[in-house]
Amino acid sequence: MHYIIDRIESGIAVCNCMETSEDIEIHVRELPARIKEGDVLAQTDGVYVYDAKLTKKRRNNLTDRMNRLFDKNLKK
Repeated sequence: MHYIIDRIESGIAVCNCMETSEDIEIHVRELPARIKEGDVLAQTDGVYVYDAKLTKKRRNNLTDRMNRLFDKNLKK
């Protein structure tokens, strides 16, 4: 399973499952060091690891979408 970190509040990471769209809460002590909002985590056997490749792909996709949106608005 893969999770996107939506926000971190009071030592709890609120994450959205990419496969089911369900939200879960995970204590940050169970997560890799230096994680931040928007990072993608992979879970295997109850262990969460940072997925750098999927995080980068997702961030690039979001950047491309934002650029296309702003380009459309500038052409009006």
